[in-house]
This record gives sequence, C-alpha cells and structure tokens, in this order.
Amino acid sequence: MRLFLKLLLLGALVAPAQGQDRRDWQSLARLQSGDRIRMHLKTGAVSGTLQNWTPEGVTVGTVTARREDVLKIERYRRGMSRAKRAGIAAAIGFGAGFAAGASVPQYGVTRPQGGAIFGGVVAAIGAAIFLLIPDSKEIIYSTR
Repeated sequence: MRLFLKLLLLGALVAPAQGQDRRDWQSLARLQSGDRIRMHLKTGAVSGTLQNWTPEGVTVGTVTARREDVLKIERYRRGMSRAKRAGIAAAIGFGAGFAAGASVPQYGVTRPQGGAIFGGVVAAIGAAIFLLIPDSKEIIYSTR
C-alpha cells in the first residue's frame, strides 16, 4: 500500500511538469537574458547566449531569427562543466583505484607503485567517460 501511495504521489508531481505546452511561443518567458541556449532553425542550429526575444523573433548571440523560422529552442541546464565533472570523476577514480591497486602487490611492484599505476588508469577511464557525457538540455519551445 505504501508503494502504491509513493507512486501515486510521484505521478502527481510529474504530471504538471509534462503539462506545460512547449508549442506556445510565450514559453520563452522562462528564459533569461544570458542563458546558454541552442536554437534549431530551418537552416540549421545555432548555439549561444540569449540576448532577447519578442513576439516576432529571438536573438541568440549575433543571430536574429523570426518566429516562423524557429523549430526548437533548448536551454542548457545550469550545473558543472564537463571539465569539472571529469576532474571529480578522475579524483574519485584515482582514490578507488589506488586503494584497490595498493591492496594487492603484483609482479615485483611495491604497493604504492601498484596503487599509483592502477589509480592512474581508473582515473583516466573515469575522466574520459565524463568528458563524453553531453551537457543536458531542457526543451523550452518546439513546433512539434
């Protein structure tokens, strides 16, 4: 019964978020000047910072587009940059790798050397993975 109530509450919280009409041009009111956005036009995509928007069009960086030419506008979510996420992942990976590598001496390598080697490998893998994960975006406006 508790599980059912939790799922019901979760569904009630998600429904208003899904109910926002992304096809309404007025949804751009959620944006602020200076937000990093990606604008998909009929001619291609443009990324940059939002300068301003009006009922007739929108300006991103130095590009001004008319409302009828805009297919979709996405806002990059605020948060850590890829480099910062990769650095944190590398630090955690090095710590875990060092502990694992130092716990088992292998093939004439001392414990600190084994920890440093294995820690470096795990740190590099963790950083590479987090560099490949793209920044998340939120759809603000879409014609579809």
